Amino acid sequence: MIKASFASTNGHYVSFSFEGHSGLDVKGKDIVCAAVSTLAQHTARMLEKRCGAIVEKKRARLTVQIPCPSELSDFLVEELHESVEDIRSQYPRNLSVEVKVNEDRHTVVRS
Repeated sequence: MIKASFASTNGHYVSFSFEGHSGLDVKGKDIVCAAVSTLAQHTARMLEKRCGAIVEKKRARLTVQIPCPSELSDFLVEELHESVEDIRSQYPRNLSVEVKVNEDRHTVVRS
């Protein structure tokens, strides 16, 4: 299963990560992995180029930190989040999505 995690603080996305393999098909033929990987990598590249995000790739894990959130970074990550939720609704056994919201020192986790 692919595990997607998004974190926001005070109304701004500050990070996201993706890890794992969907298991729908073998590596190289898995449409869920291909779709999620393309969306995540495209968003990471845009955030790195336009917003100074820190991108880390290791094997089956992609982590993006957004040190200075902006209207543009929020827009890009929100679009990624919505697209991933659309895929999750079609393939709930292959993709999970978690959102961690930190507001005034309180953390709420939504799956």
